Amino acid sequence: MTETVQCDLRINGGQLLNTDTATLAQGDIAVKGDQVIAIENVPENHVATRTIDASGLVVTPGIIDLHTHVAGGLRRSSPYVEDMMQDADLAGVHSGVTTLVDAGSCGISNIGGLVNHVIPNAKTRVLALLNVGSLGVNRIPEVTSALDIEHDEAVATIDARRDIIIGVKARMVSPGISELGMNLPKAAKAIANDAGVRLMVHVGDTTGQSDEALNAAPKILAELLTENDIVTHSFSGARGGLLSSPSPSGGSAAGDGGRTLLREALDARARGVKFDIGVGGKNFSFDAAKRVLDGGLIPDTISSDVTLQSRYVGTSFSQMDCIGKVISLGITLEDALVMSTRSPAAVLSSSLPPLLGERAEGDGGFEQMLGCMAPGTQADLTILRIHEGEWEYIDGDGQINIGPYALEPVSCIRAGQVMPIDYGPREGGWLPNRKRT
Repeated sequence: MTETVQCDLRINGGQLLNTDTATLAQGDIAVKGDQVIAIENVPENHVATRTIDASGLVVTPGIIDLHTHVAGGLRRSSPYVEDMMQDADLAGVHSGVTTLVDAGSCGISNIGGLVNHVIPNAKTRVLALLNVGSLGVNRIPEVTSALDIEHDEAVATIDARRDIIIGVKARMVSPGISELGMNLPKAAKAIANDAGVRLMVHVGDTTGQSDEALNAAPKILAELLTENDIVTHSFSGARGGLLSSPSPSGGSAAGDGGRTLLREALDARARGVKFDIGVGGKNFSFDAAKRVLDGGLIPDTISSDVTLQSRYVGTSFSQMDCIGKVISLGITLEDALVMSTRSPAAVLSSSLPPLLGERAEGDGGFEQMLGCMAPGTQADLTILRIHEGEWEYIDGDGQINIGPYALEPVSCIRAGQVMPIDYGPREGGWLPNRKRT
């Protein structure tokens, strides 16, 4: 007689994402505690306390969003007047996302609220980037002069909470970039270097469209960024993004005529710099995306840059909507899912301490623990319903692109615990509008 293997959760009959091969194949998953203990052809003797029928659904490693703003409650006194910071679990597990990176919501003067109050009370795994500006985007603009940047305090702040703070964030927007020029990204990189962490740079001056941002972009890519640094807003159409200026003074470009991908971006990719999409409200353009892709650069990761405003007004709405946007550009469903699981896990692995305990030590780290599904990996899982059709996706310029899929989170498992899913950011739930006839 076969001995019974007791499990806490069994997921049956789903289309499982293999992040090594970017393929889907039907199978089962068994979970005990916070670990996956069996996958694919799970024997019948694995008996679970709870079973989820995933027939017709896609099961992935827990979705990871590398660029969010989730310092909920730290900016304004009432959620009815707040326009940026949202609840971590609303953007996280209740939206099918198991790991978030808060990308510079807080600086040295207020990150204590994030690491000591917001994160400990979240079910979602939340990591953070320290804003180069002392107050972060709790005050916008966060950098108006060099007085807003405190190098020594920033290094000490990172050193005190390396379990959570994994890098530095700097936005190349006015008035900071127009006042400081290259001194702004240089100051941020100096903090990152002295703290031994990476730098995430927001490219595209959406607030000022300044010449300083335009002139700085090629220099930042060519002279400043090093392996494992991150460029976010890769599909921004704003001046100072990854596209050249249409004028002769706009920097070097990989192509002829119009706005084309900066050669410096491809050179940075070859050096190991990572490129993130970071949809946000005004930081994503379908036209810019097509030009970047035509130039030969496919970003490494998909992220939402979701805020309260961009969740409910647009244009990011949710990480699922952002994945659908990217698929509408010709990226396959499977590749887009890898860009939201294995790829961001690999980015995190390159600099993180073993936050998952001894199981995360050695080769692989987060990539092996969170970016794939195998026996012994963390039981962070996302279950999705993929709706086929013709779906309208909108960018920051109000332009619409038609995509073949819309993604709806059905269930989210975080460290083995099944989490409830929110109704969704739109009046009708999770799905964008169907193509109008």
